[in-house]
Amino acid sequence: MITGRNVLLGIVLSIFVGFSLYSILDSTPASSKQRNIGKQSEDIVEIDPWITEVIPAGGSLYGIMENNGIPLREIATITYQFGDYIDVSTIQPGDTLKIRLSDDRQKIEAMTFVQEPTVRHQFKVQGDSLVYIQEKLPTRMETKLITGNLEGTLSESLASKGLPNSDVQQIINALESKIDFRRRAKSEDEYQILADLRYFEGKLISGGKILYVQYKGKSTGTHELFRYEDPNPKSVLTGLYGPEGKIVRSSSGGGVGYPLAHIHVRSKFGRRIDPVYGNWAMHQGVDYKASHGTPVMAVANGTVTEAHYAGGWGNQIRIKHPSGLITQYAHLSSIGVKRGQSVKKGQIIGRVGSTGKSTGPHLHFGLMKNGQWIDPSNLKMVASEELTVIQLKDFNIQKEAILTKLRSFLSPPTVSSHP
Repeated sequence: MITGRNVLLGIVLSIFVGFSLYSILDSTPASSKQRNIGKQSEDIVEIDPWITEVIPAGGSLYGIMENNGIPLREIATITYQFGDYIDVSTIQPGDTLKIRLSDDRQKIEAMTFVQEPTVRHQFKVQGDSLVYIQEKLPTRMETKLITGNLEGTLSESLASKGLPNSDVQQIINALESKIDFRRRAKSEDEYQILADLRYFEGKLISGGKILYVQYKGKSTGTHELFRYEDPNPKSVLTGLYGPEGKIVRSSSGGGVGYPLAHIHVRSKFGRRIDPVYGNWAMHQGVDYKASHGTPVMAVANGTVTEAHYAGGWGNQIRIKHPSGLITQYAHLSSIGVKRGQSVKKGQIIGRVGSTGKSTGPHLHFGLMKNGQWIDPSNLKMVASEELTVIQLKDFNIQKEAILTKLRSFLSPPTVSSHP
């Protein structure tokens, strides 16, 4: 019995000593334990479901998506629909693309595309279609008169005044059709620019409007240009015109016309993922967005060399021009000319369709030189038609409004000194 009691006493003492040691070792206050639990929670990083990429120099949407493991067929489907909403010729290095993928990373669920800080293009994939929403942040427009003398080149002079590059280039392109700057421009020449400038958070950004341009010099003479704005934002007619409403023409022979009245580039020339086959392929022209039946115009005088159905090209017209260039108009719904026929710039030759290898109505416009396809975007295009009587009336109304604004800057109202 004594031995049993000793054993039992030993067990009780062992348990007591064990609890005592645990209490001593685990002496951390309860509040500290709570802080440690909180610290562990803070260390848990929430994973962002969005992939964010910036378009690099020489990069493309195709390359960015492929680098993220998205299947080529998915890229082809999404990017071609993307071109319905975004003119892909405006995509520049520095633009931002955000993509949200499905759990298996095989499908795109949503995208956000940002070209400038004030506009966000939101896309949501529903089935085989894209749902598009545009978000705009408020900007401020301010009309300003910019004057000065030529210092260096006109480009340098205008840039020194803070004008965005796109505005500078528009002014130069228009004036170069009137003035030989290499031979006739002098340092004492004067210029006036009336512009609606666009500001965001106090900073000047692109997207404003050049309303009026005057350039004056002893050797160049005086030249004026006025803005005409067509109601359709994609119209090729919107731009700078002479005082009589004459379309500004290139000094090298009138320039090449546009094949459509409204221009929106859906897919550019070059290597792309084919929207039909879903593989990398060379795109030998430019695809313009247009609805079925839209008139298609010859971009320059020439002779029709082909006007027939041509397999994957569908209904196709090819025109040979005096310069030796050949232009191609493909996937047409109808053909309005015959082989051997002479055509004039701006003449309607057919209508937009979706014949041949095509995912929907659009115009494929190709350009061939010495038997090789070249990039049509290298052509310097101008509006191929003169303003109609109605458009000319609108131009004169807009011109008078511009002159009224100009006079308010040149002759500001006097302030009376009387109380």
